[in-house]
Amino acid sequence: MTEQSPVLSKVTRQACDYASVKVIDALIRRSGYGNRAIDRLCDGTITYGRIRDIRNGLKAPVRLPEFLLICEVCNAGPIQTLRDIITEARRMELEQQTATKKPTGERLVVDEQARVAETLNKLRRGDLDFAAHEDEHKYDGDEDDPT
Repeated sequence: MTEQSPVLSKVTRQACDYASVKVIDALIRRSGYGNRAIDRLCDGTITYGRIRDIRNGLKAPVRLPEFLLICEVCNAGPIQTLRDIITEARRMELEQQTATKKPTGERLVVDEQARVAETLNKLRRGDLDFAAHEDEHKYDGDEDDPT
């Protein structure tokens, strides 16, 4: 789960970066402080704009000194918060892996021709069968012959 940041092409984000955004945002919300209050409590060490960027996952991921200061201001243990981030990152990676796995024999089909070709291949292999076009037990409304 590595991806380029839309803001800075030099920053490559990983699952732990996304998890830290989620956990730190929840930590700040639980503390009851807003971005401005965190700015004031940090004596401007972490500015309002930087706190906003951290919480929204913009620009660079959170740095260790910022992480420790946010934990201190929010009265949260940095070790437990780091464990929460690691747990969330593992969950996100597992979710990403299971989302990209496809059942054996199935492929993602993008265009119409590829879909038709895949259906014909399944039919030839015997993985697919047509339903009956006629049903001897189905009547068309008149009493003489079934459809």
